[in-house]
Amino acid sequence: MKVVAVLGSPRKDSASSTIAREVLRGAEAAGHEVVIYNLNDMNVKGCQACGYCKKNYADCILNDDLKPYWKDLHEAGALIVSAPNYCSQINGPMITYMNRHYCLVSSLPDKAPVRVHPGIKLVGVFSQGYSKADAYLDNYKWFLGDFENRDMVLQDILVHAGDMPYDEGSEIMVRAYELGKSL
Repeated sequence: MKVVAVLGSPRKDSASSTIAREVLRGAEAAGHEVVIYNLNDMNVKGCQACGYCKKNYADCILNDDLKPYWKDLHEAGALIVSAPNYCSQINGPMITYMNRHYCLVSSLPDKAPVRVHPGIKLVGVFSQGYSKADAYLDNYKWFLGDFENRDMVLQDILVHAGDMPYDEGSEIMVRAYELGKSL
């Protein structure tokens, strides 16, 4: 199975990226192929509302660094998204990335309403400075809900809060690895 990960932190060694990579390590241990997109290293535009995807029942036509992502997503059995929490919400680049999935929904009467195969397993990994882990859970569920609206199936949400340890062997890293193995 192909596991696609989109890491939204600008810091490659951030809590959200480190924990997401541990999910991926577990997935690789289970024999899955892993593809990683580091959003901060990519040129990703926001949706231009051009309508091409709606008129042509097609993936987003924008010629930016997300172009290969659409093929990977259509082949994926799982999608891992990770992001830091800035100002009580998912960081801006990940919201832009989420909005680009508009192309996967159709209102054409003779076409399926969702253009990605149903059942892609979805995992969210988030980090926040506030130590109360469930403080922003509704915000994370809102973000992941957009993917669930595209027939993806939420497996779990991992939240790193405050100064919670995320070194090797810590509770969240063990949970992340086991989650990856179970995909």
